[in-house]
Amino acid sequence: MTARPLRILVVDDHPLFRAGVVAMLSADPGMVVAGEADTGKSAIDAFRTLRPDVALVDLMLPDLSGDQVIAAMRRIDPLARVVVLTTYAGDASARRALDAGAQGYLLKTSLADDLVSTVRSVHEGDLRVSPEVAQQLAEHSGDECLTDREIAVLRGVGAGLSNKQIAQRLGLSTETVKEYLSNAMGKLHASNRAHALAIALARGFLR
Repeated sequence: MTARPLRILVVDDHPLFRAGVVAMLSADPGMVVAGEADTGKSAIDAFRTLRPDVALVDLMLPDLSGDQVIAAMRRIDPLARVVVLTTYAGDASARRALDAGAQGYLLKTSLADDLVSTVRSVHEGDLRVSPEVAQQLAEHSGDECLTDREIAVLRGVGAGLSNKQIAQRLGLSTETVKEYLSNAMGKLHASNRAHALAIALARGFLR
């Protein structure tokens, strides 16, 4: 008796990229694309209706973050199998997705080689993370995470704002902003605010 094909939901807001993923999956006789979605809300609705074997979810969607979508899918079905498709290799991005319930974290640059095998492995209950991302997670496993306030202050730095302007935006004193920035620099092992911003961007804190 032939096993039924795995039913896959593909979630990505870029039509050409989504079409490429659909084509790769459809070329495998053991898989069928059960549905597609281009927003977080439509992805959650499709998951609720279709109950796919595996959902492939981009982290950057126009209305919700991929983390929010993954968490919602896991609330609908605690056994939901979800693989992230992303360009973000930073450990902070990966940690948020895995904490939300993803069992796979796949970089878009490695799709051609790893997509089908990752989908199968995750469906079978394995955890699959791209080697580059796994290395980042290992390197920063003991690091403290930035707080929401520290991230908000760094976003202000990224917007080119002074400490005074960041304080006005966040409703804080200038001294408190300096303290948050100093804490963030310490956690990121950064030598100055520009260095802290660069590290935070690379690791995915400011996604």
